[in-house]
Amino acid sequence: MPELHLETPAAEFWATANEGVGVVVIRGSLDFSIHDLAGDFLDQAFALFGSDLIVDLSGLALLDSRATGLIVNCWKQALSEDGWFALVATGRGATRILWITGLTMRIPVFPTLQDALDARPARP
Repeated sequence: MPELHLETPAAEFWATANEGVGVVVIRGSLDFSIHDLAGDFLDQAFALFGSDLIVDLSGLALLDSRATGLIVNCWKQALSEDGWFALVATGRGATRILWITGLTMRIPVFPTLQDALDARPARP
């Protein structure tokens, strides 16, 4: 099974397929200092797993506005390719910014990975 992994002093990223959808897990801090690396990693995940992608942000300690922009770009890319995009996040910690900015009203957000996988629309 293909898998991606990237570790920096600020964050750790890994991605794999789960039930036919790409799952990206990000732990640590997602901010301006690793914005370009994070963007490249997410591009690689789309290239490897396709346009159905779940990004797990539940382990983030910091999420800044540039990182929020990366999430919006991923969501738009998935939609433009007739894919499905969702987030795993809790209402506290760094991911609280998703609720403050109103992104949770547009992007599906789930409390667990299994909840996100269960919500994925069936594909023909």
